[in-house]
Amino acid sequence: MRRSVMVFVLGLAGCAGVGSSDCGPDWFAVGQRDGRMGAGSQAERYAARCGTPVDVQRYEEGYRDGFSQRPRPVV
Repeated sequence: MRRSVMVFVLGLAGCAGVGSSDCGPDWFAVGQRDGRMGAGSQAERYAARCGTPVDVQRYEEGYRDGFSQRPRPVV
């Protein structure tokens, strides 16, 4: 029983990135969110973490769009 639980937990942990909103398939929306947050481009990190190809062009387009929507500080 204990072994079954461990196998289940490890299997579940391995799937944590799959199906996550950070792992596509709408790379424009992911980039847009990152741009609005002011995070640097994360395309390479997503590719490594998600184990799936990132549509870098769509991600960067979304990033630029989101970054342009960020509120500007009042000076």
